[in-house]
Amino acid sequence: MNQTYDPMRDVPGADEPLDGTDVALLTRLGDLVAASDPVPDGLVERALFAMTLAGLEAEVMELQLVEAPVGSVRGDAPPLEARTITFTHERLTVMIALSATDDGRHVRVDGWVAPAGDGLAVELRQPGSTRATTTDGDGRFVFESVDRGPGSLLVRPAEGDAAAPVTTPVVEI
Repeated sequence: MNQTYDPMRDVPGADEPLDGTDVALLTRLGDLVAASDPVPDGLVERALFAMTLAGLEAEVMELQLVEAPVGSVRGDAPPLEARTITFTHERLTVMIALSATDDGRHVRVDGWVAPAGDGLAVELRQPGSTRATTTDGDGRFVFESVDRGPGSLLVRPAEGDAAAPVTTPVVEI
């Protein structure tokens, strides 16, 4: 006689609603899984950020150049760091300069879009937040006191321009 396992028949109480014992057992099981194979720090935020970025209907720029930190200050002052990153696309180029703020926990992002255009919308996208600004007549834009971590820029064409937005790859800010 061939007998198959039926969880609704073979597990006592399977057809009853969860009670306190079930919740306690599931909580202990969750604690064991979390202790033996924890979710890496920031994974959920990075995954959500990547899905948001992938969902954008934008053309992606190519990372061209990353310059390492240029130096530090001796003494008790926080290190002075600056990085320049350039992204290119067939329609435009974006260069950003990242510099640490006085508190050392945040970064100032100075950027330029070429060819210069007044009123290009620039968004700084980081997990859990989006900040927006526009370029001036020289193509310049600034984001003050930016949290360190992964981020990308999205450049939208000026109003009335039918071109698709352009996004940068995610970089560590």
